[in-house]
Amino acid sequence: MQGNLRGEGTYPNPKLRIAERYEFSADIELEWCSKRVWGHTGNISRNGMFIELSDLPEINARFFANLALNKALRIECVVRRVVPGRGIGVSIMIPAEEARTRYEALLVALALGSGPAAAGVELAPDDELQRPLVACAR
Repeated sequence: MQGNLRGEGTYPNPKLRIAERYEFSADIELEWCSKRVWGHTGNISRNGMFIELSDLPEINARFFANLALNKALRIECVVRRVVPGRGIGVSIMIPAEEARTRYEALLVALALGSGPAAAGVELAPDDELQRPLVACAR
C-alpha cells in the first residue's frame, strides 16, 4: 500500500479527475449477473476505483461488491470505463453511513501513507460475504 498515485497512463486525461487517486491493492468480490466474480483493486479515490478482472461487464452495468478489508466493505458500483484485457473503472456509491465512514477512514489512511489497518476496522463475522446475489442489471 503506497501513497499517492498520479495515474500516468491509466486515464485518458488526468486533468478531468475530480478526486485524488491512491494506489491500493486489495481483493474485491463482485456480485454481477447472479454470480460471484473476484477481482483486484489497482487504485481508489473518493468517487471510484479501477478493478482488474477478466470477466468484464459492459459500460453502465451496476453491481454490488465487497472490498476485502479486515471487515468486508460493501459498495455499489457502476461501470464507467472498460479497458479490454485489464479491467474496469467504476464510480462508487456507499449507501450505509457506517460503510461511508469506514471508506473515508481508508482514504485518510492512504493519504497519510498508512495501510488500511490504520482505519481501525473490526474483523468481519463469517457470514459477512454470504448475502443473496442481485440480478444482473444491464
